[in-house]
Amino acid sequence: MTKKRIGAIVALGLIGVLYAAAIVLAFLDSPLARSCLMAALFCTIVVPAVIYGYMMIVKIVKQRDK
Repeated sequence: MTKKRIGAIVALGLIGVLYAAAIVLAFLDSPLARSCLMAALFCTIVVPAVIYGYMMIVKIVKQRDK
């Protein structure tokens, strides 16, 4: 397997865990659960964006090296 495929599998696993955490935390009723829910939802949006940005930067850097 290539590094890119392994990274994609790890990213999908992380996003899946974040979705599961958001669902579980949505049903819990405590101040800590509410804060953790907001953090999980934030990471659900930010993590894929950061991964995409990282992939774009790596692609640009590789093109400059040629």
